[in-house]
Amino acid sequence: MNASADDDRARYINDRQWLDYALHELPAGVLWGADGATPAQCDEMLDGLDEFARVCARLGLDDHTEFVEACRWHFEHYPHFLGRRRHFADYATYISDRRGPLRVSSPAAPGWLRRQ
Repeated sequence: MNASADDDRARYINDRQWLDYALHELPAGVLWGADGATPAQCDEMLDGLDEFARVCARLGLDDHTEFVEACRWHFEHYPHFLGRRRHFADYATYISDRRGPLRVSSPAAPGWLRRQ
């Protein structure tokens, strides 16, 4: 395996961990570390998500599309919720009203990761 593929695999592992963590408290909200994410942090996460999607494409992980799009939904919508939270009982209600995913399920780990 070449260095580029090794780099992509390492990036995949790192990015998947922070993505899983950022959304593990759904439907309560999106996290940035131990705190709720700000709109600016959601923008940063969108940039990171775009890179994760490119890494997945290079690694041939076509089964990650639904996961990426569910993450994207929250990173795009959470700032909107934050700016208008007084109009909603909570983020779960906001999600339901917009028919978004209440939970984000992680795809199965790639075979190369399971064999490690």
